[in-house]
Amino acid sequence: MRKYALTLLPLGVTSAMAQKPNILVIIADDMGRCELGCYGGQNLATPNIDRVASEGMLMTNNFASMAMSVPIRASMYTGLYPAHHGSFLNHKATYSRVKSVTHYLSDLGYRVGRAGKDHPVNQPKVYGFEKIPGFVVGCTVSHPKKSTPEGILEFMQRDSSQPFCLFVCSINSHMPWDAGDPTEFNPSDIKLPPNCVDNAKTREDFCNYLAEIRLFDDEVGMTMSALKQAGADENTLVIVLSEQGPQMPFAKWTCFRYGQSSAMIVRYPGKVAAGSVSDALVQYEDILPTLIEAAGGEPVEGLDGISQLDVFLGKESDKREWVYGLHNNNPEGPSYPIRSIQDKRYKLIENLLPDSSYYEKHMMKEGDNMWTSWLQTAQTNDWANWLVNKFVHRPAIEFYDHETDPWELNNLADVPEHKERIEMMHQELHRWMEEQGDRGVLMDTKNPEDASLKTPQPVSSYEEFNAIREDLTNNYYLACDIEIPEGEEWVPIGASDKDDGDPARFAGILDGRGHTIKGLKIKNGTAFKGLFGRMEHATIRNLILEDVDITGKAPTGGITGAMIGACTVERVAVTGKITGDSEVGGLAGRVARDGTNTEYNTIHDCYVVADVKATKLSTDMNAPSCAGGIVGFIHSNNGASVAKLDIARTYFAGNVSTSQNSHKSGCAAGVIGFTDNNRNVRLQDVLVLANSITGATPNYYYSRRLPAAPDNVIEYMSGLYVRKGIRLTYYDDKGVGGQIPEGTIREMSDGVFRSKSFYTRTLKWDFDNIWTIKEGEYPVFKLDTADGLTPIRTDKSSSSLKIGGIYDLQGRFLNSFSLPGLYVANGKKVSIK
Repeated sequence: MRKYALTLLPLGVTSAMAQKPNILVIIADDMGRCELGCYGGQNLATPNIDRVASEGMLMTNNFASMAMSVPIRASMYTGLYPAHHGSFLNHKATYSRVKSVTHYLSDLGYRVGRAGKDHPVNQPKVYGFEKIPGFVVGCTVSHPKKSTPEGILEFMQRDSSQPFCLFVCSINSHMPWDAGDPTEFNPSDIKLPPNCVDNAKTREDFCNYLAEIRLFDDEVGMTMSALKQAGADENTLVIVLSEQGPQMPFAKWTCFRYGQSSAMIVRYPGKVAAGSVSDALVQYEDILPTLIEAAGGEPVEGLDGISQLDVFLGKESDKREWVYGLHNNNPEGPSYPIRSIQDKRYKLIENLLPDSSYYEKHMMKEGDNMWTSWLQTAQTNDWANWLVNKFVHRPAIEFYDHETDPWELNNLADVPEHKERIEMMHQELHRWMEEQGDRGVLMDTKNPEDASLKTPQPVSSYEEFNAIREDLTNNYYLACDIEIPEGEEWVPIGASDKDDGDPARFAGILDGRGHTIKGLKIKNGTAFKGLFGRMEHATIRNLILEDVDITGKAPTGGITGAMIGACTVERVAVTGKITGDSEVGGLAGRVARDGTNTEYNTIHDCYVVADVKATKLSTDMNAPSCAGGIVGFIHSNNGASVAKLDIARTYFAGNVSTSQNSHKSGCAAGVIGFTDNNRNVRLQDVLVLANSITGATPNYYYSRRLPAAPDNVIEYMSGLYVRKGIRLTYYDDKGVGGQIPEGTIREMSDGVFRSKSFYTRTLKWDFDNIWTIKEGEYPVFKLDTADGLTPIRTDKSSSSLKIGGIYDLQGRFLNSFSLPGLYVANGKKVSIK
């Protein structure tokens, strides 16, 4: 057995690297390191992997912070823990603001490519890899083709003057375990892990799993041969990883050691000592900062990972005191959040919902699978029954000594001699959680980014306001008025720069608390312009945009270019000027359809006093020139993907127009410029107090395109009033907006709308809490407290907390357990002594 020791290299070797190395990372998929020969595996020889280990360093304490592919690969690429990069649920997208290895290494002059498995997927702005052919991408493919080296060889050889960084991402040994040749193994002879139920089905499946480990070893050999053929094997830093444990109980989708422990083998001839072994604690988050340092880059502020280069080079023995872990079970099953911490010997696991039963839908579903066989064996076998119960029913705290119990079968949480250490590790775990912004149970939900469940963050300066774009899912409130510096062109929140026509979507909350944003100017004529580029299931409330000057392309609005997925805009006012080629609205340029959040987008208790103009001279009804005092355009519905809009207690006063006055595709309206065959619009107590509405088809409320009669009116209309004297001149017919049933719209003199009694007696608007009015003016918002329309919600006193409890952000008691330490209450950590 190898001794754990570091081999020191000559001083000349440990100095700064004179030439930038190539970088090659080879990573398996769901592969337990314990089966590899160099890690003591007894079931198969892995000569290619073992050869890399003999030529480099074997890391014996490398761990995945999350034992599932999307989160841990995001960590590898970004250097951030899952709570920071955003992919803290399987298949959850990484935050769009995050940078990855493709940014950092490209900036250092590297070509950055990836072959094979592409998780996290469909985020080219975050993960801008060059796609290298030859390896199967889909990890769940049955009977996949074998990998070929031509693509990676071409990438390695392409330009010898520029270093490369290549990730070779195998899909072996991801389920369904049908790619290899299991006849190499005799089920009765294999050695199962000690935490397995020993039955025929488990042994059969395990042979199939071993056959895919054989395929990965072949791929490592093929990749290393390509490296040598490319003439790059001497100046390439090679890292071989096994990812997390296999799709078996106590492995993947857990915080147990079988799931989190991972192979890490480092080879760099002349730099990393051949045959060396290190027991330094390492996490996948450490890989990116290590690569940056190896490439000659400066440390990047804000990364969670720690460069391990000095450990690899033999200059230091340890860089970490702790490694941390987490598991969130959605969408793989019901909520079952877990957190963990360990050093080289001891491991503490905290199950945040210990009263629940653990269930993972892929591994534990009914059918002919390993788990079902375990349940059957457990009916007649005490050991199997004990293992099944240990896996499904877990206490709040588990504590293991890896020196005597590497397979974590003996929970020592109740042993008195460990009490002090458990308390210390528990406090360190919660310190890390607080540092990460880890919200515990609230992160393991179907909508973990629900901003209403996050602690409101104050915005007290223009710099802080501009920083909202760094986290588009948070809960913000203005603590003061915000003035955009004179001469500075506003970049919509969500856009990467002023020319970005495909901005990320704001999905958080912005509560203005009655404050004003002043000086918002946009003159760049690209799409999705407004305070926000796009909003998705977002909430904007209690906010005034004063004297905006916005110019953009379709869609463009005062608050947002587009709102999608049941957004809420309430108690919001916009004044100024908003111009675009089409789909121009005082609040929103477009209401877009969505198949996920299919409730109504709401605009309640709002007003716009602005000039809203569409400049496009379109003659195409499928691409009209449209402007609306409130919304420019609402999408048509398409099956389950719908656009719905509810506007109530809202008025428009100003001018709305389209430059197209000689074709019916020029549509202007006081409320909605164009409804694209969509009846899902509700209007209640909506006032058109415009000075002018101008276009080929001008109308008070909406202009054109609804289904044929009798559905040629919107879903609901009540309390519609317009100011007398608005002149509507039609080029052609009046459109559907001129076909609203007689009597639905009532014209009143301007003086009526400047009288409080009209709003309180006729419309029942809330003048106690929301509105106020001065004699002879239109109503505006009531700002009678320092904090605006909505009082600041005060947190509940921590004195009511139960000892040993977990609380959500609203102070609701979730669970209890016996340990003292730090607990979550209203988003704050409370020390209970």
